[in-house]
Amino acid sequence: MLSCKETTKLVSESLDHPLPLSKQISVWIHRSMCQLCSAFRRNQVVLKERIPNEAERWTSEEMSNVVKLSDAAKQKIAQAMPPHG
Repeated sequence: MLSCKETTKLVSESLDHPLPLSKQISVWIHRSMCQLCSAFRRNQVVLKERIPNEAERWTSEEMSNVVKLSDAAKQKIAQAMPPHG
């Protein structure tokens, strides 16, 4: 049987692309016995549905009023991000 760590990883992957049937079944079996992993999946589905809609509602000006990062923090994030393209 899958561990919770394996299950949550597969749940996250399944939101981006279909899992093979054997993995789908393994996740389903684990979730049928684990309330925490079931709740994790429900929360992930809700977040996946809501985040794009919420992001469209915020202008960059509104975001700059909410997100306050130091220049050093912004630079550290930029360095950690993979290059575009």
